[in-house]
Amino acid sequence: MKNTLEKLTQAGIVPVVTIDKASDAVKLARAVVAGGLNCIEITFRTEAAEEAISLITKEFPDMIVGAGTILNTNQVDRAVKAGAVFIVSPGINPETVKYSLSKNVLPIPGVSTASEIETAISLGLDAVKFFPAELNGGIKAVKTLSAPYPDVKFMPSGGVGIKNLKDYMLFKKVFACGGSWMVDNSLITEQNFSKITELTKQAVDMVTSIRSGSNDRDGNNCTVPARPSDPKPFENTKQRVVTFGEIMLRLVPEGYYRFVQADRFDVSYGGGEANVAVSLASFGIDAAFVTKLPKNDIGQAAVNCLKRFGVDTSLITRGGERVGIYFLEKGASQRASKVIYDRAGSAIQKASASDFDWDNIFYSAGWFHFTGITPALGDGCAAIALEACKAARSRGLTISCDLNFRKNLWTREKADTVMSELCKYVDLCIANEEDAKDVFGIESEHTDLNSGSLNHDGYIKVAQELTRRFPFGKVAITLRGSISASDNQWGAMLYEDGKAYFSQTYNVHIVDRVGGGDSFGAGLIYAILNKMEPQDAIELAVAASCLKHSIEGDFNLVSLDEVKSLAGGNTSGRIKR
Repeated sequence: MKNTLEKLTQAGIVPVVTIDKASDAVKLARAVVAGGLNCIEITFRTEAAEEAISLITKEFPDMIVGAGTILNTNQVDRAVKAGAVFIVSPGINPETVKYSLSKNVLPIPGVSTASEIETAISLGLDAVKFFPAELNGGIKAVKTLSAPYPDVKFMPSGGVGIKNLKDYMLFKKVFACGGSWMVDNSLITEQNFSKITELTKQAVDMVTSIRSGSNDRDGNNCTVPARPSDPKPFENTKQRVVTFGEIMLRLVPEGYYRFVQADRFDVSYGGGEANVAVSLASFGIDAAFVTKLPKNDIGQAAVNCLKRFGVDTSLITRGGERVGIYFLEKGASQRASKVIYDRAGSAIQKASASDFDWDNIFYSAGWFHFTGITPALGDGCAAIALEACKAARSRGLTISCDLNFRKNLWTREKADTVMSELCKYVDLCIANEEDAKDVFGIESEHTDLNSGSLNHDGYIKVAQELTRRFPFGKVAITLRGSISASDNQWGAMLYEDGKAYFSQTYNVHIVDRVGGGDSFGAGLIYAILNKMEPQDAIELAVAASCLKHSIEGDFNLVSLDEVKSLAGGNTSGRIKR
């Protein structure tokens, strides 16, 4: 059955034939094969169907022949006896599906609703027919229905023709399309088999062109695809934001205990891009997080944690062996915080490009965000991130990246190589006071991070160099003056159109600083999406991240009203009654 599905996928088109005379079957099959197809579906709508299947399979033993419009187990028996290797039905009948499986033939039942898809999944199927395709909303409906079911593939049929074939075939969850336009019954009646060959070849050529074009679009070279002329960067009106990365199990000793003292750990979840999604969701933005998590209780707990705060988790791929872990020992006073990673072999680190359908993921999205942590997980993750950037660029999404250099994950040399390629696609670059130096060797003059002395003019030059080297429309740099592990000065700069905007600086007493940069990025994305002026945007982003330092855990669990109040000057922290 798996082999049959693979061959149908390879073909891309399944000619759906209603044949009146069995004597026409072999001539019809020969015309289809001459057109470049090696599969066919004969519908059980006429008395000639059973004999037609038998004649075709005997004359063309390597041809993939299926039976369509199968309504009951008796028809399954007859079709299989005649030589059919796949069974297509207009609807989903559990009895027919189970019986087909028992006969070791591939059932492809028709579905048009989420409940029918779930019935198919419960029966062990991962390939279904979407029928009637055009009457049920066409490719838009397929994309909408497919979103919650990442492992299900579709064969649209009903209203599919040469004019809309491309729309369906560009969607990676469509494994093939069923259609009768190239084998119309009138052509068979007229014995016009040369026309059938011509139309079949036309359809095959189109599928081949689409698929090769998809490969070019995904790209195996370094050429950066041109952005569509509309929308321009930061002008996409779609408010949906997609973030992509790793969410980890976070384990922290109680209070300020050191690892060697701890006999228990507080459990929560977090990760750069997940933190951004949670912040955006709390601000009322439609935010989706994309990753790969194992199908076990720990993976589900991570999903549930995101759902709790309003993040769309429907695009998360499930599979792999484990969830990554990070251990955090909170610093205090002059003792620095410490992080230990245990993320080798995590589901996302071992993910492959085929785990993510970016056409579907970016459907209806206007913004894509990732960080430098994700490509640092390994070459595979770097390649997936690059594919995502190319897909986002081709669809006109605004792309933001937080450089987020982590020396425990990769070297500066590796980071420079990988991030230089990814940054070709980025519109908004976010960094802290060290990232540009660590990743690209671009350093602020007259700055001493150890003493907390930050030179504003030096960071303007850093932003200028970044925009000279890469096509960034905006550069944002957080500026942390570290007085101690417990107390920091916190501000930021936004650079755009040749001008720098500096926020006010907050004196922050730290409860938990992890996620501070992510909350800043989320605040800035929100501000840009809502067309705030640059000075207002950087003030809101810094206020959001300032408040995050007072929140336990990775997530910035504050309201938009609280952020706006702080950005507006209410810094007293007086109790609200």
